[in-house]
Amino acid sequence: MNTRLRLVWLAAACSSFASGVAEEMTSTCSNSDLQRVASSAPVLLTVRHNLKRRGFVLLQRNDNSTDILSNIAAYINWQIEYIEKSLGIQEKNIYEDPGTLMGVAMNGRDDLNMLRSSLQLTIGGVGALLVIFVLQRKISPVVYAKETSLEIKGQRAGDDTPEQQADREVDDGAYNDPSVSCFDWVSKVWKTTPEEEVLHAGLDGYAFLEFRRLNFRILYIIGPILSIVLLPLHYTANSNLENGYDILSRLDIGNDAKPTWMLWVHACMVWLVVCVSSWNIVRAQYEFTERRYQWLREIPVPRAATVLVRNIPYAYRTDAALKSFFTSLFGESEIESAYIVRRTGRLPFQVQALNDAKLDLVHAKKRWEALGRPEASSREVEEFQERVDRLAREAMQAQSRLEEAAARADPTVCSASGFVTFTSELSQRLASREQCTREVSEFVMSMAPDPDDVIYKNVVEDDGVNAAWNWVMRASMLLVFTLWIPFVMVLSSWTTFGTIQEMFPGLKDFVQKHEWLDKLLSGVFATIVLKIFLAFLPSTMYGIITCFADVKSGAAVQIKMQMWYSGFLLIFVLLVTSLGRGLTITLVAIAEQPGKIFSLLAAYLPSASHFYFQYEILGWIVLFTELLRSANFFKYHFFRWLLSMSPKEAKGMSEPEDPACYGVGSRMASSLLTSAITFVFCSCSPLILVFSWVSFGLGQFTYGYLVVFAESKKPDTGGFLWLQAVNQLFWVLAIYVLLMTGVLQMISVHRDWVGPPVAALASLGVLFWARCQVDNLAFEALPLDEVVRASRERTKSEEPSQGQYVQPECIPIPVEQH
Repeated sequence: MNTRLRLVWLAAACSSFASGVAEEMTSTCSNSDLQRVASSAPVLLTVRHNLKRRGFVLLQRNDNSTDILSNIAAYINWQIEYIEKSLGIQEKNIYEDPGTLMGVAMNGRDDLNMLRSSLQLTIGGVGALLVIFVLQRKISPVVYAKETSLEIKGQRAGDDTPEQQADREVDDGAYNDPSVSCFDWVSKVWKTTPEEEVLHAGLDGYAFLEFRRLNFRILYIIGPILSIVLLPLHYTANSNLENGYDILSRLDIGNDAKPTWMLWVHACMVWLVVCVSSWNIVRAQYEFTERRYQWLREIPVPRAATVLVRNIPYAYRTDAALKSFFTSLFGESEIESAYIVRRTGRLPFQVQALNDAKLDLVHAKKRWEALGRPEASSREVEEFQERVDRLAREAMQAQSRLEEAAARADPTVCSASGFVTFTSELSQRLASREQCTREVSEFVMSMAPDPDDVIYKNVVEDDGVNAAWNWVMRASMLLVFTLWIPFVMVLSSWTTFGTIQEMFPGLKDFVQKHEWLDKLLSGVFATIVLKIFLAFLPSTMYGIITCFADVKSGAAVQIKMQMWYSGFLLIFVLLVTSLGRGLTITLVAIAEQPGKIFSLLAAYLPSASHFYFQYEILGWIVLFTELLRSANFFKYHFFRWLLSMSPKEAKGMSEPEDPACYGVGSRMASSLLTSAITFVFCSCSPLILVFSWVSFGLGQFTYGYLVVFAESKKPDTGGFLWLQAVNQLFWVLAIYVLLMTGVLQMISVHRDWVGPPVAALASLGVLFWARCQVDNLAFEALPLDEVVRASRERTKSEEPSQGQYVQPECIPIPVEQH
């Protein structure tokens, strides 16, 4: 009877709504303008979509169909068609809803079966991947160890005396196989200290792991409280729902009106989440700032004493002139060297060809020696040697011509950028903050990137050219954001589970005999397809950034990668159900009515929580897929066995991993998405906390091993990725507050804003305070007294230089004797 009354009420609401809409629109618009006005009315479209969703949910969840229910259902459909006709919509277009297009399904009666299927698939997949990882690590332990931790065969010192070590046979191309066991990697991660993480993975690697630990700590505190308080509360409040609701829906907050005291409990939980998160973030920021200061004190020379100088006037665009200018300012004793970045033309390709020829010569000699140095094969070695000599002569001649042009300030060779190395960090610090001439745009100085990470082809470009390319980069990214939905529309029409069934008739017949399997696999398949689509996105964004953006180093690429990729994931994975008819129309509607953001978030996000349960669970497989290092594994064996390279050469050729998909920027963005899903749904569907807690826990071991013990150490941004991720986390918490404000207003008995919704919204003040605390910490530079102290300590220790600020192709080629 309860269901019948609801349907009768819904039918009456449909009739009233349809009549009101039709009368209002026809009275204000002519027939020619009706469709144009309707197509630009996102409010009416949202109500229509919401009405259809609620009506069909009630009908689908009724197991005992009768004649009266069928008549009411037909009447509801007729009224919905009348509304669509009034709005100028003649036929249903599923692609107007980005959430449906991206495969984000609304909560339904079969969600528990889908969740069970996802858990079974994931647990089985994780177990299989773990077995494969153990076997591959046993077969090729070199692939799963840092090159710096491997020992050259024959050089294992142990307790040998120097004489014994000298008598030991050394093979420069082979490694001693590291001893590994099935789960020793788990104990290694468990025993790792933060100092070891910074040492082996750099500050960015530590920042990535610490960001995941920060989320884990927050969930460790709020998870039990929210689960104990809200799960029984939701279950009790939803106890009057029909039998068609599964247990997952009864554990959600629901859409029905709730008593005021229950809303106050939710408002208190919002404050709990915001306060605990803000306190942990501020505390983590203080601790990370200390790590940042330590990193700044230990920056190796020459980077610690070098500045990147841009917009150098033409008169100073030689090494000697640039050094002379800074010497006149700071004194001869304070300047060590100066280097103008060259436009090298084809020289890099010539040097690369020479290096490849040298490698071919080495392999030819090894093959010749392995055959016993036959006379017939000596001619092949001589040909390789002649090729190396010829390429070396050509490269040295090109270097000589380039240096002559650079010495006379040839504008086709000398760029407006250069590097100046001082004799102390204090001089570098003082110089980097000074204005050298009256022209503010001249001699613009900044901290130099790592010498091995400089992208010289970007450094040589003038600032005006770089600014233009930056706009091209932004336009390209905007194009990706705009065309992503149409792109997925085309692909999804080919990759839906229904389309797969049409391609394989046998599968279609089997599914028709087992109808439950259709709904079960459709949900899991949609989640997997979404993850596959997103897997190709980082490479696209990485290519755009490296081609067009003004980035001076690979570390700077990762910063931009994190910014753009995280924004995309938040919009098109998390908030996609709230986009209405698209990103552009939604933004315009919010700009016209800012208060509408509450209803947009509250109307759809909570109703899609079960999809994100599956998304989080299937994400566990991604963690162990990365642990395999499949690309590095196959590349190592390709170079080792098919190209007959030594283990050391094969190891060098197989590293590093793809910086687009496995760089710290992409990984930080993916971790932020996991955090966002957790915080957004933690009050509406507290069960998400369990799956996210497992995700962060497993990731601590998989990423802890990869970043610290397996992958090569990357050049550092110095913690800017951390700072950017923390700021994004504040935005995620703000979205959570706005969502809960809208939800509490929507499920209140009288739909009042006063009371629990306003109380929840007031927690934004705590976020603002925490954000100010983070921003007030000095992060970018060391205090001056610590700079002086670090400079004096470095002078006493006489630390050797690591790298040099000279383009690799400009380093003189040594003359080899043979």
